[in-house]
Amino acid sequence: MALADLLGILFGPRLRLPRDHITRPSRRANKAAKASIDAMQAALDKISALPGIADIKQTKRLPRGFSEAVQELRTAYDEYFETVRKFLPGGLEAKRPGEPGGCGACYAAVMPVMAWEAIDLYREVRPWRDFPKLAQRLAAQGEQQIKDIQALHTGKDPERMRMAGKAVQQGRVDYAKRMQACPFLDEAKQRCRVWDKRPVACRMHLPVVDEATTRPDHAGWPKAVKAHNVRMPVRQQVTIRQLEKRLALELNPFMAASLLQLAQLLEGQAMPEVGEAPQRMQQDGQVTQRANRNVKHAKKFQKGKSQKGKGPKGRKK
Repeated sequence: MALADLLGILFGPRLRLPRDHITRPSRRANKAAKASIDAMQAALDKISALPGIADIKQTKRLPRGFSEAVQELRTAYDEYFETVRKFLPGGLEAKRPGEPGGCGACYAAVMPVMAWEAIDLYREVRPWRDFPKLAQRLAAQGEQQIKDIQALHTGKDPERMRMAGKAVQQGRVDYAKRMQACPFLDEAKQRCRVWDKRPVACRMHLPVVDEATTRPDHAGWPKAVKAHNVRMPVRQQVTIRQLEKRLALELNPFMAASLLQLAQLLEGQAMPEVGEAPQRMQQDGQVTQRANRNVKHAKKFQKGKSQKGKGPKGRKK
């Protein structure tokens, strides 16, 4: 590396996307959110202590209680977010990505997505009827993201790139300028389809400017976007890094790529927890849906009709 390049990396201007800016909550905010912080740590400790948590890559099954513990973690983080939000300038009026009036941020690639999030998100979307089409969109977007980043990479090994390096950051900007919506955004309804399961990278982001400014096709994007990013406290971030190492899945930090990696690892199958019945797959790759037994043509209603006009022992009158 040339000296000029090194100096540019160390002291030159850094290109940051709206989700990259760090918001440091005040002491008052952290004190008010202490119960939520403790609950987050308890949920992380619970996930880390699950038997077989480090063997998921080999067994392709999740430990019993994984989804429940992940939901506890999300609930605790949401409570932490809402508490801290009250202490942020303009925080209560701002719209979040994935809700009407805040979907401008849904046109930039979501990252980083952690392994435990990708697993739970994959479990959510794999049974969808339109999953094959969704997988195609994820593949197309993941491939485009890689192309936009690698086009700027000057190193010998295209697989070894610093996530904070210029190639990755500028590649993220170039991709966002293409205005490809997140695959989980229902553009007609302006609503996130995985709202309850969306990653922390989406949950933490709180733009405090007009929605038009948050769209990558805006002339001032990304520098014109003012936003708060309520990340997990440092202790919880450290625990998550340790958990990521234990999982050893080595997933891509971009959401589209990480979900496809899980689909490849599982050969397109679902990822059940221990104790859950395996989901049956159809020939077209879709998960067999459970029959709705409350429709008019269900067998239980037909059985009742067949008994009409018969005597006590089933003989016709």
